[in-house]
Amino acid sequence: MTEPAAPDAREAAVIDALRGVIDPEIGLDVVSLGLVYGVTFDADGDATVRMTMTTPACPLGEVIAEDAVNAARAVDGVGEVRVELVWDPPWTPDRMSPEAQRALGWGPR
Repeated sequence: MTEPAAPDAREAAVIDALRGVIDPEIGLDVVSLGLVYGVTFDADGDATVRMTMTTPACPLGEVIAEDAVNAARAVDGVGEVRVELVWDPPWTPDRMSPEAQRALGWGPR
C-alpha cells in the first residue's frame, strides 16, 4: 500500500490538477486566474477547495466547480472533494498570474 502524500505535497498536487480546469468564458485556468484561494484536507484525506468566481453571477460557476471537484478527486491520496465558493476577499484582476494578465492584454508585454 502506498503512503499518502504529505499534506503540502497533496495540496500542491491538487493545485497542479486545478490548472487543468479552464474557465470556458475566458479560456484560462482557474489557478492562473487567481480563483483558487486554497486547499485543505481533513484527517480522512477529504479535500476542501476554497475558490471564487470572477463574479457571483458567473453563469458557468457550477460547471467550473464541478470540473474542480473532478480534477482534485483524480489526485492520488485525495478522498472526497468539496468546493467551497467564497466571496471574501473579492476577486480582482490583480489576483491573476502575470501570464494570465498578459494573455488578456492587461499586463505589460
